[in-house]
Amino acid sequence: MDAHAAADAGAALGRRARVAWLLRVNRLLAEEKPLRSLPAFSAAFHGGMYDREVSTSTVSRWETGRTTVPWRAVRRYEELLALPRNTLTATARTVWRYWAPGPVLDVDPAGPAARLLEDLLEQAVSGDVMTGDDWDQLTDGLCARPDAVLMPSGTWSALAERLVEEMVIADDLPWMLRFESLNRLLNHRRGGRTVIAVCGGMAAGRARLTATEIVCALDNCGHPDAADLVLSELARPSGPLAHRGAVMACFRKVRYRHFDEDQLRTLVRAVRDSTGTGPFGDQIEPLRGHLSAAHPEYARAVLGRRGSTRRPGDGAAGAGADPDARALVAAAVRRVTARLGTVDPDRTCDPAVPAVLIAEALASPLFDIRLYAAFLLAATPYRPVLADALAAELVRPMAVRHEELAVVLLEGLRVLGDHRHRGLLQRLAVLPSVPRPTSYAAVRGLGHVAADRSAGDFLRGAVAHHHAAWLSDRDPVTAATLESLVYALGMASRDDLLTAILTGADFLPVARTAAAWWLDIPGHRRASALL
Repeated sequence: MDAHAAADAGAALGRRARVAWLLRVNRLLAEEKPLRSLPAFSAAFHGGMYDREVSTSTVSRWETGRTTVPWRAVRRYEELLALPRNTLTATARTVWRYWAPGPVLDVDPAGPAARLLEDLLEQAVSGDVMTGDDWDQLTDGLCARPDAVLMPSGTWSALAERLVEEMVIADDLPWMLRFESLNRLLNHRRGGRTVIAVCGGMAAGRARLTATEIVCALDNCGHPDAADLVLSELARPSGPLAHRGAVMACFRKVRYRHFDEDQLRTLVRAVRDSTGTGPFGDQIEPLRGHLSAAHPEYARAVLGRRGSTRRPGDGAAGAGADPDARALVAAAVRRVTARLGTVDPDRTCDPAVPAVLIAEALASPLFDIRLYAAFLLAATPYRPVLADALAAELVRPMAVRHEELAVVLLEGLRVLGDHRHRGLLQRLAVLPSVPRPTSYAAVRGLGHVAADRSAGDFLRGAVAHHHAAWLSDRDPVTAATLESLVYALGMASRDDLLTAILTGADFLPVARTAAAWWLDIPGHRRASALL
């Protein structure tokens, strides 16, 4: 399945169908085989977080997407299938928000609050540890009170600042819970405007090295301040990562019609003038296609002569402007999809949906679509098999040589992989024969794939390797790699190496700034981000 076929199939697979498949595949591949039976599962459903009896037909309608499943029922799936809390709930809410037809403020909690809102607020503004589940319950409580007044007056700012700082150093489920909590606060009727301002200040200030996801989070917020902030970072970016986040936010803001006519003209000029080059420019070309399709009246201004020869979405990593790259990605999609049958050969689990998701994760030109498809796959029993399949693709010499393929494979492995794949990432991160964009993508994965707090020798050598390369040629991709390597050091709690970078006079200045930022994060926040 190529990028265009994946886009067509994905568009037909709406949010209800995605959540339904998530529940269905987890039940059909459950460790407790009796629960794989729909009647047995339905009979056991009453209890825990769900206090009502359900019929077999009700569960069937949930799992086929004919009716919307209540959030408390999703929580009950976690309980019955003995899955870690929030594995399905957080993933389902993330999917539901991202694929919504418009910005949503979720006011339907996933269960009764285990703790009082006042207690959670006090914990969040203190020096105590906050888990992702604490943030989830806190924002559920605030969303249920859209007119809540928080005292003293700086409480909204304090909440937002801590949440964002924890979010950008969190990973996997702890990150997802915080990112969804931020989305809810951004759309809060009373607190949203303050949260937007905090995001803008952090992206342009001390947190600008993690600005991509901060600015990108504004894509779901319909407040005019959010549109102004995105356009400001697009036209006059405070840094390359903030610019990339603004580009990524524009996909949904254009679709949701968040920009007025004056803002739209500003957007057109900024997109027209963006080069789309360098390690952070991969989403410019897809945005040109998206903008011209949504507003044909500006197509000529945005695309120029390209509009007559290229289909929207061409030219991004994953889609591959090069036909050879597209063919390589399509072949990889077929081989990875074929691994699905090894999970449980005796059980039919509707391979059509995961095939679409795998194609999205590897072939979509939009980074967000690739990311959210990977998240959905990661919340299923397919995760380890798919991670191994991606790793198997990356040992093919052809994949490493073609950066368009290697980068999307590494992006997928960054979400799906575990400690078994760390060695592969380490090799690709420092092997001299590996193209620099591939090495950069491998380094980005090091902070996410079971960050190794004992890999001091490797990390020290990786810093020396890329530092020497940067001193030699000052290449922008190598500079971006060093920045990402600092993130991996922070995730591995290697404060000794962060201090060495901070005090090294000849180190890349932005890497020294990143090291200082990590070292300044309070210990209770760094500890919280792991939970």
